[in-house]
Amino acid sequence: MILVLGGTLEGREIASTLAGQNHEVLITVVSGYGAEMIPENSGVEVLVGQLDGKDLERLITEREVRLIVDATHPYAWVITETAWETANLRGIPYIRYERPAVLTDQKDGVYRVASYEKAAELAASLGNTIFLTIGSKNIASFVKRTRDLSKRVVARVLPDPRVLDQCLAAGLGSRNVIAVQGPFSFEMNLAMFREYKADVLVTKDSGQTGGADTKVKAAAHLEIPVIVIERPNTRGMPMTDSIPEILAQAGKLRYQSDWGSIPR
Repeated sequence: MILVLGGTLEGREIASTLAGQNHEVLITVVSGYGAEMIPENSGVEVLVGQLDGKDLERLITEREVRLIVDATHPYAWVITETAWETANLRGIPYIRYERPAVLTDQKDGVYRVASYEKAAELAASLGNTIFLTIGSKNIASFVKRTRDLSKRVVARVLPDPRVLDQCLAAGLGSRNVIAVQGPFSFEMNLAMFREYKADVLVTKDSGQTGGADTKVKAAAHLEIPVIVIERPNTRGMPMTDSIPEILAQAGKLRYQSDWGSIPR
């Protein structure tokens, strides 16, 4: 069994390709929305729900997992760290797919920060309408920071009930939530930034797949400052930005299995 930690476009592609090569594949996603994105005829088994270390260990044992492919979002640090530590503990091969970053150049009007709290502080000093494209988990930092400053926080998030609940729980009013599936074109970003009168954009370097390039291009066109949350430090982990490399790693497992079945 190959365990793919998914929820991303690349995770779905990796899982479907492996299944098409007759590997037994289980992909994990956090929400039912993520499960809906995986075709029923893909041959991939889907597990919905968040996993901690104990869940992963149990899954590895029960399903006889021989390889962990971590294809989660570049900012899903908790599950990445947990999977890496669990794989080491159990002596199982681990490889992470990390989509290439696109916001690598230093540009005027682009600020890089290491935390959501610092981003919230900086955003509050740069404009009155803060446009967030950072997911739903860290919205509360911005709402709390701007509550007494007469600032408006707008968040563009996935159209998932769980995500919308998180937005409301963080104190974000429904009129300030844009629930829609991305990524978005340059023109669509322009229209949204204009419609909501954005003064500052807060985003992540989620790569071209996540539309980070078109977001920043649209903001630059409107002369809107951009705050980029830096990616977590994953140095030391086995990583690649090549899906064929992951498929080759899986192929080695099959060869080892076939060799082990040869009578000696």
